Amino acid sequence: MTKVTTETKPGNGKPMAGDLAIAKTILQGTFKPEEPKPILGIEPAGIIPAEIAKKELTLQEKLLKVENLHLVVEKRTKLVQTRSELERFQVSSNDFNCTLKLTDSDGNSFITAFTPGIKKVIEFLKTSFDASIKDVEDKIIF
Repeated sequence: MTKVTTETKPGNGKPMAGDLAIAKTILQGTFKPEEPKPILGIEPAGIIPAEIAKKELTLQEKLLKVENLHLVVEKRTKLVQTRSELERFQVSSNDFNCTLKLTDSDGNSFITAFTPGIKKVIEFLKTSFDASIKDVEDKIIF
């Protein structure tokens, strides 16, 4: 024989009391959904905690920042000047119209008049100066 239970099962056609309360608050316009809580202490995107917010710089920090900015601007000026000197440097197709002299810290030197090699060195230096100028300009921020 089977045992008959007298318990009422959910879904018997009648709404539960909790469902009625939620439905009433939604219809009355007083329902406010809960904001999602951060998981593991991670804040939702767009919300900056007070500790991380940008703090006001002291006078000493501002002066230091201005001095550093001045040094970066001076470095950029020197790089641009050297780059423009390379631009004015003329190498013609004549094999012996210019020479390149390299000297190391010990006083050893290397001299060449090989025009294709000198042209390649100048192009390499131009490219290197352009990259250095771009790096310095990226450091100039307010």
